Amino acid sequence: MKKIFCCFILVYSYFSFSQEFVSSFGLDLKRKNAVFQVVEEDKNKVSLFFNDSKQVRMISLDENLNKTDSLITDRPNTDYDDIIGYSISEDKYYLYWSEGKNKEIFAQCFDTKSKNVSTSTINLVFDKEKILKKITVNSVFYIINIVKNTSILHIYILKDGKLDKKIIDLTGKTFLTNDNQKSNLWEIVNLSGLTDLSLYFENISNETPPSLTISSSKKKVYVEQNKLYFTFDHNFGFTQLLGIDFDTFSAFQKTYTQPYMEPLEYDNPISNSFFINGFIVQLKHNSSRLIITCKDFEGNEIKTYSAFSGREIEFKNSDIIQENGSVKNTRILDKSDQLIRKINSLNSSLSCSEIEGKICLTIGAVSDEQNNNAMLIAGMVGGLSGALIGAAISSNYSMNNLNSYKNRKVVYINCLFDEQFNHIKGEVKSLPFDELRKFDEKNNWLSDKTIFKMNSNLYYGAYSLSEKKSTFYKF
Repeated sequence: MKKIFCCFILVYSYFSFSQEFVSSFGLDLKRKNAVFQVVEEDKNKVSLFFNDSKQVRMISLDENLNKTDSLITDRPNTDYDDIIGYSISEDKYYLYWSEGKNKEIFAQCFDTKSKNVSTSTINLVFDKEKILKKITVNSVFYIINIVKNTSILHIYILKDGKLDKKIIDLTGKTFLTNDNQKSNLWEIVNLSGLTDLSLYFENISNETPPSLTISSSKKKVYVEQNKLYFTFDHNFGFTQLLGIDFDTFSAFQKTYTQPYMEPLEYDNPISNSFFINGFIVQLKHNSSRLIITCKDFEGNEIKTYSAFSGREIEFKNSDIIQENGSVKNTRILDKSDQLIRKINSLNSSLSCSEIEGKICLTIGAVSDEQNNNAMLIAGMVGGLSGALIGAAISSNYSMNNLNSYKNRKVVYINCLFDEQFNHIKGEVKSLPFDELRKFDEKNNWLSDKTIFKMNSNLYYGAYSLSEKKSTFYKF
């Protein structure tokens, strides 16, 4: 018992962070850049791609974030507006650029061995199909499409700058709409709501702990090893999961029953979920109660925790925190009633991250953005359906994540569990990503920012125009 207590003390002291200088190097950037990062943990290296309106510059960094190599080339023409992914083949790094009509991809190959950069154009021929996701998994880039009005997936594979195609036919599989009607896959990927666009899945990456804004989506996609997991939470009774195995190009389904909560007049329960390390964590709530249930991959219940208005929340490890548009503008709420009521009236969400073998669960909710620019963009992209984030303008997940709380009201608690979701007592003072957000707000004059995780450490890099150098910090 004493050993366990000592372990808790170590965990308690671990959750107190500040930035630590790691490295810096001179860099003469003429214009403002977007930064795309590629982390290779198995090689203890990271590659940064700075792109402005004229050039793309690749800079390689070692495990200590010291500059080891660089290459530079012209940026593709303005028809190609964003880097949508990458693939790696030994010493060759392929960047894939999209153009608005999704008819072709422009590939740039940075060969760090020969020090050459070559380019090619890859034509895309989509027949009665729509894009669900563009994503890199284990250094291979995939475009996942669905054939209209069917349950057939077309998977396009980009590796070594070449295109291949696989088909997964889920005809005959049953999917449930939000009113429990049987449907095909096309119908449920087209579901939309306040936090989701039709045909859009919010990417959940382990680059940085996903914000409550990002994880509020009812349609999310996760990567674990060489598998992709789509989850659907529009149906308040079930979380539906669709998995794709990229080793065999086969698919599998799981359905997880949400905890039961009796519906009340004008107060129907709302639900969401989060997938981590083969566990599904489900949230269900109304205006006076919330339930958290943890299940293993097969659906076996591991733990259940409940919170009620008017009672202390026994499984929280932090104060009830409310942010008002900025991490510097916060206040502490006194009562569980306030948390539960705000979760029920805003866009409810939960987010999990792993720190030194412990699971940190953040439970809370976010408002829509205070100004309506994001919602306007979402409306333009997705017609009448809105979304908190919408189809992100940039493919840089971590920067979208960093900025996702700006101009929003956010309320949340942090909770700490072991790997089997047993609650660990002790105060969680601060998380690395929270400290990074504070640092970023204090240094908002910095530009060309990048955020990534490598070997369990969270890094933040930014460029100082006056000093003409990039500097990196660890959190």
